[in-house]
Amino acid sequence: MAAMEPGRNAQSVSRRAFLGWCAAASGAPAAVLGARRAEAQAPAPKKGGTLRVGFYIEAATMDPHLSGSKIDRQVYHNIYEPLVTLDVRLGIKPGLAESWTQPDVRTLVFKLRRGVKFHDGTDFNAEAAKFNFNRMKTEPKSVRKGEVASIDSVDVVDPYTIKINLKRPDAALLATLTDRAGMMVSPKVIQERGSELERNAKGAGTGPFEFVEWVKDDHLVIKRNEAYWNKQGGPYLDRIRYRPIPDDTVKLQSLQAGEIDVMDYVAPRDVAAVKADRNIVVVDVPSLAAFSYQLNTTRPPFNAKALRQAVAYSLDLDQIVKGVWLNVGVPANGPVPPSSWAYDRTIPPIKRDLARAKAKLAEGGQPNGFGFTMTTANIPINIQEAEVIQAQLGEAGIAMKIKLVDAATQLANGNSRNFDMISYQWSGRPDPDGNSYQFFKTTPGTSLNWSGISNPQIDALLDRTRETFNAAERKKLFSDLTRILQDELPMIYIVHPIEPKAFAPRVQGYEPIPDGMMRFKDVWLK
Repeated sequence: MAAMEPGRNAQSVSRRAFLGWCAAASGAPAAVLGARRAEAQAPAPKKGGTLRVGFYIEAATMDPHLSGSKIDRQVYHNIYEPLVTLDVRLGIKPGLAESWTQPDVRTLVFKLRRGVKFHDGTDFNAEAAKFNFNRMKTEPKSVRKGEVASIDSVDVVDPYTIKINLKRPDAALLATLTDRAGMMVSPKVIQERGSELERNAKGAGTGPFEFVEWVKDDHLVIKRNEAYWNKQGGPYLDRIRYRPIPDDTVKLQSLQAGEIDVMDYVAPRDVAAVKADRNIVVVDVPSLAAFSYQLNTTRPPFNAKALRQAVAYSLDLDQIVKGVWLNVGVPANGPVPPSSWAYDRTIPPIKRDLARAKAKLAEGGQPNGFGFTMTTANIPINIQEAEVIQAQLGEAGIAMKIKLVDAATQLANGNSRNFDMISYQWSGRPDPDGNSYQFFKTTPGTSLNWSGISNPQIDALLDRTRETFNAAERKKLFSDLTRILQDELPMIYIVHPIEPKAFAPRVQGYEPIPDGMMRFKDVWLK
């Protein structure tokens, strides 16, 4: 995936350029950090050094089965390993499973890699894999239950073979297993440490780095796994030190001052300046993310579809993406991002139409407008976006109040449906199922369906996307879903963001994958 050239103003990125860029991301080799430099011969990677990474918030837990945080995943992909992994084109490749077969649509057989040990010295094998799946399905606090809901049981065929028996076909399951649902944790650590694993992951993973310590609100440290099973490439770094730096300005200043080596995300307002700084290397990742608002369809005012439509037709997405996100992303037409193979560029985002919005107000029994409250996270870009939306809705006669909350309150309000409209920033998943099924399916267990939407046509489409394994047919089904969602509007999609990541020039070998997770196995310091 080619990064934007240094110094180019991100505000000049057109929708067409971004779509072409995403297409290139799915069909061309990734650019590695440092590829911009015209070096006659790349230097050989060397071992040593500590990579210092600045994150925007603190991690939540070191237990991947209990995690709902994107920041956690950034750390996990270096400590833990899934059965299968992603390549730069979002293709699925072997991980802890060296191969797999699907004898029929309800059976998945994994041949597991031999000679792999957890960091505590115990063996990774079929019994360990079965233990992990059973825990994800039965642990009361498990956040993975929805992701593995299609799994009925797991059989140990032999010490290094498992057979996953499905309740129903699930074309998305393999992609789901590239992330937390496929990550293997030491059964011994889980059994001996219990809830302490949330703070202390020593010995728990099989990955290129091992957990060392976590000092809350200060740092989290991992170190090179000297006994790592994969002898190709790294790990090269001695250690990685993660620091939570919530203030974007302070984080950028820390990078410019040499106090950190990596920024996980450059705020849109800083992108142009950072790209003009020759002492910083920026890698743009056309992400899988979808940023939106969920509308509570279970109570007034948004139990009336016409009023949901009135809000959507009042919004100018182009203005929001240009003015708030500074074109570091593109207006969204639905849950599937341009970086996905299932994205349908023939479906335009909903366009502002005030006459149509006012007609919908009348249809919904509110010809003179109505009022409601938007709940959103108390961070600068969310506040700015909320204020722009408030002004746009006001022009249509819709009065919106803004309620600012912290992340924990936002999650609690969403889960309890204690909101009218609530912001939702989803980091995205490699299969479009991960951006849609759990948000719109009626079936209990789809915990992200905060809107409460229950639509038989949507349910049937979502089931069919899992039951068919033909990519072209699945793409058509997701297009049909997108069109229905633009009418039903349980969620109003705003932007598919780009994820700019910034590095000190001495950081070498970083390869961006569109899921936005920072994998440091082959990174080294010059």
